[in-house]
Amino acid sequence: MGDEVSKGRPVSTPIEPPAETLSGFRTLDIRTDRLLSSWLRKAGVPDGALKANEPAPDFLLPEANGKLVSSLELRQTAPLIVTFVYGIWSPLCAAGLRALHGASFRIRAAGARAIAITPEAGDLPRNFKRDHQLDLEILSDVDLGVSLSYGLVSVVPAEIKSRLLHCGFDLSAPPFWMLPMPATYVLDQRGIIRRACVGPDSITGAKTETVLAALSELDGLKPHA
Repeated sequence: MGDEVSKGRPVSTPIEPPAETLSGFRTLDIRTDRLLSSWLRKAGVPDGALKANEPAPDFLLPEANGKLVSSLELRQTAPLIVTFVYGIWSPLCAAGLRALHGASFRIRAAGARAIAITPEAGDLPRNFKRDHQLDLEILSDVDLGVSLSYGLVSVVPAEIKSRLLHCGFDLSAPPFWMLPMPATYVLDQRGIIRRACVGPDSITGAKTETVLAALSELDGLKPHA
């Protein structure tokens, strides 16, 4: 995956998260989640997403506790890993955020920062972060403006909408049944994308080794002991 991503092509290689990360989710939720991932893949959403060697749009978003976080300020002090998810309600996205948390020590040791972006706001990301004791900033992109600027947004089709409603997930509030494509980007301190792992499997597919390999290639970055 690393070679393909470094050449600027969004990549999606199906990789299942460990079984324990999916414990606690209903079987129907997981099936619906995989159907949504399959549809996003077939819809070709990754084709229009930002790719490696392109400049990343800067943004200012609220964190789970309400504090505003500036990507410009973060990346000027350290390379930045930005992960987009379509919701904490998604078992695979939730598992991916836990995996990113698990890699946080190695990411910091490499001299970088990691953040996650979700369309959700308020209690959902705040409670998820607290309940799972995540050492990770989760930012709210409620109007999908940042996700749109990265080329990641798509309208949810009727079949998927029906399944999500059946599972109790109502996305009828603005931006009205639109979701971001999951993605993980590695940005250097100039704001240039150095890795672009885009696609419904990128949350679990963007392995720690891939991210750390990208960080080690950045000019002037020396991993700390």
